[in-house]
Order: sequence, then C-alpha cells, then structure tokens
Amino acid sequence: MQLTSHTDYALRVLIYLMRRPGEKATTREMAEFYQVSLNHLTKVAKALTRAGWLVASRGAGGGLMLAPHTPDTRVGEIVRFTESGELVECFTPATNTCPIAKACALKPVLYQARRAFFDVLDRHTVRDLAR
Repeated sequence: MQLTSHTDYALRVLIYLMRRPGEKATTREMAEFYQVSLNHLTKVAKALTRAGWLVASRGAGGGLMLAPHTPDTRVGEIVRFTESGELVECFTPATNTCPIAKACALKPVLYQARRAFFDVLDRHTVRDLAR
C-alpha cells in the first residue's frame, strides 16, 4: 500500500505543529522546512482545518495551531480521512467491474491486511508521532 502525498503532508503538518505546542506556524514556513509544494501543503492544511484538527487565524501574527483535541487523535482516523480511495476496486460494490469478484480468494485476504494496517495506526496518536 502506498499512501498519497496528501496523507504524507497531513501527517507532516501535524508533527510540525505538535513539536511547537502553543505556537502558530504558517504553511509557507512548513513548506520551506519540509521542502514541499506550498500549494499542496496549503490544500492539506485547509482540509485539516475544515475537519477540525487545526485552528487557523488570519492577518499579522496569524497561522495554524493544533486544535486542543488533536494530540489525542488516532493516526488511523487521520489516514482514513486523507485516503479517500479503496485499496482495490472490488472493495467498492457500486463501481466494481472485476469479473472474478464473487469467486476471488484474494479479497478477504486484502480486507484482513487493510484491517491490520489500520489496527496498528489506531494504536498511535498524533502525540506519539512527535516523540
């Protein structure tokens, strides 16, 4: 499984802010620190703000901060939010066109693997990522 850059950037933003408790940071500052696209990082930050994990303030002295509950948020919750697609096509019945889906022995194995992946992520919080 390969996570999207959206997920990667989201986790980076949360780690960056976790390591600066109570401080604001700008997307430009974080993009320069990680040497990543400012436009992409800004989109990620807006999504995290809309989801309630970040608090944004505008103007002089503005920036992003973690919402009070964010440090205790499970990493799996963040990844589920940022990864919109399924692992394989057959996991989405409405769009499944796989001709062997009904007889496929791989599907339950992949379900189990995905569950194990998220079980591990759900054992860790955003706070844990900053240690």
